[in-house]
Amino acid sequence: MKKLNVAIIGQGRSGKNIHGVYFRSADNLYYDVKYVVDAEEYRRGVAEELHPGCKTFSDYRELFIFDDIDLVVNATYSEMHYPITRDL
Repeated sequence: MKKLNVAIIGQGRSGKNIHGVYFRSADNLYYDVKYVVDAEEYRRGVAEELHPGCKTFSDYRELFIFDDIDLVVNATYSEMHYPITRDL
């Protein structure tokens, strides 16, 4: 079975320490984190270490050029959920 390609937007508590932990676990048989978005350069660097081979971006709109994303985890601040999800 082909794994689904995932983009995670936000690398704070939820994106890195909740969703990200699962995606890196042995229990994850179905998902491959291919893209990570975070405004902070440091967090993007950490994401590249935690998810080898992923591409990182500072703005979620940079994802719009890709057609291979199967699932997006919107782990941004609560007030950003709707506008970002609407744009996606």
